[in-house]
Amino acid sequence: MPAVRAVIIQNARIPLNVAHLDPVMEGGIPPGFISLICGHAGTMKSSLAFNILVNAARAQGRRCLHITLEQHRDHLLRHAGKLGIFEGESDVDRTMELVSVVDLATMRREMAEAGKSEGMDWPAAIVRAIKTYKEAFGCDVIVLDSLAALYALSKFTNARAELFHFFEKLRELEVTAFLISEMPTDRNVFGLHGVEDFLSDGIIHLKVDYSMGGADLYIGIVKMRETKHPRSYFPLIWVREQHRFEIVTG
Repeated sequence: MPAVRAVIIQNARIPLNVAHLDPVMEGGIPPGFISLICGHAGTMKSSLAFNILVNAARAQGRRCLHITLEQHRDHLLRHAGKLGIFEGESDVDRTMELVSVVDLATMRREMAEAGKSEGMDWPAAIVRAIKTYKEAFGCDVIVLDSLAALYALSKFTNARAELFHFFEKLRELEVTAFLISEMPTDRNVFGLHGVEDFLSDGIIHLKVDYSMGGADLYIGIVKMRETKHPRSYFPLIWVREQHRFEIVTG
């Protein structure tokens, strides 16, 4: 039985757990892809990413890893609980057996306070952390939160070449990766260095529309290789009772 389950997991797409959107993009993200979840501040990028992991664990039995460079683990879980991602304390315990949170934010602050962060190769450290976790426990899906925090820590001498190397090292790990990317406000690109668009297999774009006097959230699949998907942007809402995101289609 375990071997059959492993084959099913390897071949199955990873749903975004967004009602009405997954069915029109062939069920979700192809395994092994690196996708950006991008947008400006306040567009629920981290919430969408964490919800993807929770659903992958619940629905497919995948072992998942959330690497945070910004939030404490407890803060992340409290926010998820208040949003309604979990169905109660028992669901938290059951789900988190398969979803691990690596809090590099704490290590980052401790190293900075000790004066040891200077010269640290953070992209290589993150790849090593994922590889070590995968070898010890197995790992199907990861989230890195966020690229902006990684860039703040890293002093690239040649950003294009070093990011290409980082993406290639992630691909070698054979995991499905979601990288949270803060979009610059002065350029129409989906990553701060302007090359993340091309290096990634998929781009999931979250944006806020203020034109109607409110702050309505929209989602669009800008790019997803090997996948037929709509290019429209859809209103995105969180349905607390069903513990999922949903797009409005009509």
